[in-house]
Amino acid sequence: MKNILSHTFTFELQSSKVQSRYKNIIFINEADNIKHFVQYIQYSQNTDKSINLRHVNIKVDRSYYLEIANICIDNRARSIHFFSTLGKRRFGASNKQVDVYFSVEGLDAKALFPNYLNHYKGIEFKPFHKATTKYSTNEYRIYIQKYNDIHIVYLDQLNITSRKKIHKVFCVDITNDDLDLYNSIQNPQQKVDFIFSEIGKVYFRSIEETFVENYGKFETSEELAMSMLIKTSDEMEKSSRINENSTFRKIQEIRSNIGEVGSRLYGISLNLINKPTESVNNEFGLVIKEFKVYLEGIPGLKEVFSHLKSIQELSDSRTLYYLLSKDDQDFKDIILYILEAFSLWNKYIHAEEENIKAFNIASVDLADALRYFIDVCYKFNHEYKCLDFEPGKEQKQEQVKVLNDQVPLENIALDSEETTHTSAEMYVSEIDLDSEVCDELLELERDIEVFRYTNHYSNDMNESLVRFFEGYTKVVNTLLEFKDLSYSLSLLSQKLREYEIDENSSMLSLLIEGLISDLLEWKRSVLIEKTAKDIHFMDKSFYSNIAQIDMLVDQNKLGYDGGDGGDDGGDGGVEFF
Repeated sequence: MKNILSHTFTFELQSSKVQSRYKNIIFINEADNIKHFVQYIQYSQNTDKSINLRHVNIKVDRSYYLEIANICIDNRARSIHFFSTLGKRRFGASNKQVDVYFSVEGLDAKALFPNYLNHYKGIEFKPFHKATTKYSTNEYRIYIQKYNDIHIVYLDQLNITSRKKIHKVFCVDITNDDLDLYNSIQNPQQKVDFIFSEIGKVYFRSIEETFVENYGKFETSEELAMSMLIKTSDEMEKSSRINENSTFRKIQEIRSNIGEVGSRLYGISLNLINKPTESVNNEFGLVIKEFKVYLEGIPGLKEVFSHLKSIQELSDSRTLYYLLSKDDQDFKDIILYILEAFSLWNKYIHAEEENIKAFNIASVDLADALRYFIDVCYKFNHEYKCLDFEPGKEQKQEQVKVLNDQVPLENIALDSEETTHTSAEMYVSEIDLDSEVCDELLELERDIEVFRYTNHYSNDMNESLVRFFEGYTKVVNTLLEFKDLSYSLSLLSQKLREYEIDENSSMLSLLIEGLISDLLEWKRSVLIEKTAKDIHFMDKSFYSNIAQIDMLVDQNKLGYDGGDGGDDGGDGGVEFF
């Protein structure tokens, strides 16, 4: 180890993944400084005495400063300390996010991730290490899988404060040598730090190299590299903020654009609450689309961007307009809550004095509020549609009259006459329907065909129906126009999972038979033959059946006596096809 300054270390690491021609410099600011910064430079020399370098600067607390400044530790340990902190700074403010750091080309994160999900499926989060500070607790768990000759590490970090929980998953590849080193570590904290150091290294190598020319002022490449170090605390503070808060910096660059479209979005949202009309709903969808453009590609706002996309879909499908037309004050209050969260988030973007920590917290709050709103939209939509077409209501009676008059189902529409209907032919041509969708639905139908001649509703039948509706839920959820139906089928499968066989089971089998027949007719007319004049022609029948099933299952859960509904001489047999 060679010291150029009292707190400067230069070295080469033979086991480093980068080529040995790269040299490393760690610079730590003076001990008597109140603020503590660490800089890392990695550089290589060119034939003309110029150099290429990567440079990053981070702000650290006192305990970390003393640890890395300890001259008794070796260069490898000092390097791990630095990159571990750099890796931890990648945590960010987005919840339920997967951050991938691969150094090997060709790895497919989407293909690998299902293995992680299968490993933890149905397992409660049980950390193998927990670190608690004055402000929060971080819980960690690590899962390692082998892919060819590469080891893929999934590091879960659950950050818990008095306000909320944020869960992120880091995915990084490591070599056999690194795995051996990881396995040799006994201390859980050191294991976590080692994985974070691997994340930090991959992130560091993603930083674009800077070309620095030597004009004869410096005798060696080392001196030239050292000239790039930041010396003053003010400059280091500024550089540190830029490195650690890229999300806020990117927003700052476009804040005038965000401010203008954000102001319009806020105003149109209020108009939509106070006076929901078709035109205002359309205008709201267009402004959401415009606002999304500015957030796209900002890593720290992936979750906000994704939720805005879902809200735009709710607007385009008229679900939002339908719910606001119900004049439900609870629903309006939820939208006002989102607008408050959005207003606070926007305030920190345009504030004269920067408060990046508050901005990050506000970003998490906004993402949570948007996610909650989307869930509520599907829940309220399901409940209102079931209520609208509950047996005994006027709409239901009109529907029965139409059916008795033998008017084709394709002519029945859920919405008012003002609604512009989409034909099946037009819909399928626009979405470029994947043939696998119909194949999966057909496979689900074959799975329950075995019950064609079943005379009694049994636990085995109930299990199969749960799987059938869960499968239909997943497939239909891929079709934007039918996300509402997907949500309702999901709720139905959850209720059936808790259902216990009782004297009303024969009635339940008849209702489910009707719903499945509707689904098969919908699939035939919309997706297969494409003859339906309106792709939503079955909605009334769907929600009427689901409402009746809901009531029957709820009675079962509450233990009501369903009256005469027991053995009826075999009339309760199920024939789905």
